[in-house]
Amino acid sequence: MLLSRNLATSLQRKGAEPIVSRETAYYQANIGKVKSVDDFMADTRLYNYAVKAFGLEDMGYAKALMRKVLTEGTSDATAFANRLADDRYVAFARAFDFTQGASATGTDAVLTDTSQVSAIGAQLSLPTPLADSYDFSGTNEARFTIASRVDQTTTKTATIVLNRASLAGKVADLTKVTQDEIRDAIGDQIEASGANGLMGKVQVGTGPNGNLFFQTSAYEDYGADGVPGGTGFNADTFYAAGGKVRTVSVNNTALSAAGQKAVDIGIGTDIPPDANVQSVVDAYLQQSLEDDAGDEDTGVRLALYFARKAPMLNSGYDILGDAALTKVINTVIGLPETSNATTSEALAARATLISKKIDFASFQDPAKVEAFARRFAAIWDAQNNTAADPILALFSNAQA
Repeated sequence: MLLSRNLATSLQRKGAEPIVSRETAYYQANIGKVKSVDDFMADTRLYNYAVKAFGLEDMGYAKALMRKVLTEGTSDATAFANRLADDRYVAFARAFDFTQGASATGTDAVLTDTSQVSAIGAQLSLPTPLADSYDFSGTNEARFTIASRVDQTTTKTATIVLNRASLAGKVADLTKVTQDEIRDAIGDQIEASGANGLMGKVQVGTGPNGNLFFQTSAYEDYGADGVPGGTGFNADTFYAAGGKVRTVSVNNTALSAAGQKAVDIGIGTDIPPDANVQSVVDAYLQQSLEDDAGDEDTGVRLALYFARKAPMLNSGYDILGDAALTKVINTVIGLPETSNATTSEALAARATLISKKIDFASFQDPAKVEAFARRFAAIWDAQNNTAADPILALFSNAQA
């Protein structure tokens, strides 16, 4: 489709611009090093890149407000971001939640007057119990990384994927995957990660309340020859089960493909910033393109913005809560620019009217989004006497 193709081409060109490319490279190289809100906000380049990606560039200076958005998060209904009448703040808080995941650290041995208490391994129980069963027959997926620091300088990891493909033939019923089957599937993937992963280094189980738990274990490998001693391929490797050097952590990571739906197996579904890099970069490029278009023609910016937001719209209230989308919809269905919806009843009536005139389900189809944007483009240009029809250029081969 022309809109999709031309938009993709425009995004590539935007990403290749020297300033944009330089700032994107900096974000990609450094966001993984940030471990706290303080670190994030202290790095002006990272922070400015992030607020622009979420359309909050005008609020970049309001660091006290943005710090409150980040520190309170979104898990509590009374959190600051949830009380703001703008879903951009919620999205921003979720994308830059530095408390994602769960982790545990072991303890060192303790020497007393009469005995020595052995070092204890890291033991981590996920905060929320598993459901009795899960449906993995469709697009549902849980994808997360288990990591364990095994010595002062070495961390081993394994990425676990629970979905229709990974569980097929390994569970009795993909529509009702049990707690035990989930535990066993995770254990199998830990072992399959091999010596360079977590094989033999971390064990998984389920507790009495159905919580998944992980604990570190002792590991020994006598090398390729299987006998003590040796160097190179024959070198021995030993990791203790316990001690403060041993850790275990679990963090959600990006889903394996577009269209997959995140499933909570005890640790929520949000992913940490370093696993969310590409979506932030894509948002930054889209926002930059919209900003540039808006400098030349408001209609172009509105068309681009609508195309980005359309798949997430479900009701008239979603439209009325966004001034830009309201302008697009008003233009297409012929509602006056100003609204008399000054009461809750009037607002409900206007939302109902919009829902009757707009097929929100159709916005899941890119071709229908394009058709709607074409319609908006034609009406906007006619109403604003745009001689060169810059919006319609989005739908021509000129930019391809």
